[in-house]
Amino acid sequence: MIMGRKNELLCSKCRKRVSYKIFKRPVKVKIKDMELEYEEYYGICDNCKSELFVPGVTDQNEERIEELYRKRKNLITISEIKKILNKYNIEKRPLSKLLGMGELTITRYMDGQLPSKKYSDYLYEILNDEQKMKSIVKKNHTIVSNKTIYKVNDAIKKCEEEKKCETIAEKIALYIIDSNRGITNLFLQKILYYIKAIGKLLVEYPIITDECEAWRFGPVFPNIYEKYKNFGKQEIILDLPVDYAKNLLTKEEKQVTDFVLNTFGIYNIWFLKDLTHMEKPWLSARNGIDEEAASNNPIDDNLIDDYFEKINKKYNLKNAEGIDQYIHDMREKMSRSANC
Repeated sequence: MIMGRKNELLCSKCRKRVSYKIFKRPVKVKIKDMELEYEEYYGICDNCKSELFVPGVTDQNEERIEELYRKRKNLITISEIKKILNKYNIEKRPLSKLLGMGELTITRYMDGQLPSKKYSDYLYEILNDEQKMKSIVKKNHTIVSNKTIYKVNDAIKKCEEEKKCETIAEKIALYIIDSNRGITNLFLQKILYYIKAIGKLLVEYPIITDECEAWRFGPVFPNIYEKYKNFGKQEIILDLPVDYAKNLLTKEEKQVTDFVLNTFGIYNIWFLKDLTHMEKPWLSARNGIDEEAASNNPIDDNLIDDYFEKINKKYNLKNAEGIDQYIHDMREKMSRSANC
């Protein structure tokens, strides 16, 4: 399988610089007491089709083997240790000292030394639970610099704010972010909007009661937008414990959210933006404001209910086929408008 084209390299057979592609193949290796199978990356010359040495690829393959071996042994991986460093905004040596380890312990783990099961579990604990890290900081704050403590405490505070949920919409937002779909803030807003819009049709009561506003790029829930504003246009990435977000929701809330993710959520953000721009609730809230102009006008809940109840009678939005047909017809309408 082709992984991508790189810059030119010197091919020993062609005796000149050539373009090449990166492929991957299944390979079995034996590491200590364990046989592992992984996908090895390798380079192929575009000219003579022979295999050639690509700087960095061997290191990447070794890192994959190391990660796989540690996972099989239930030991924390190098990438997971990097997550700890990023999560708490701390360097390797200060982290080692703060945790009561030798100053170079974390460095050695990242260079390939295997941690003991005890230390591995300890690191997993602080990766998944900032409250554990908070207690460690409180106990060992004199061991490292005040600057380090300030940075770690600030990082812990941010983690706590990200997990803080005061409304159903915030809980659902966490669940959506944790769905491994590369969720951006703008995409999150549209999914929340359609949960608000059709949730009542599915379970006969409003799932989301938070007010949304008719912003330039479609409906937005201001408080949730502000909460994840620092991620900009990038994917929202949070360090959430396993099933943390899932356990915040009721069975009905999960069902409605999954239904919307698997219907409206299969489309890209710019199509969803255009879709909301064609729907009466957003248009009415804008009240003649230019499509590209800023606005924080609220979208009336009654307008949302009335519009989608009407659409439901025509398409039956309680099943995926009905939503597919609604979106198909709206896409046709968009095409006709674009051609006028």
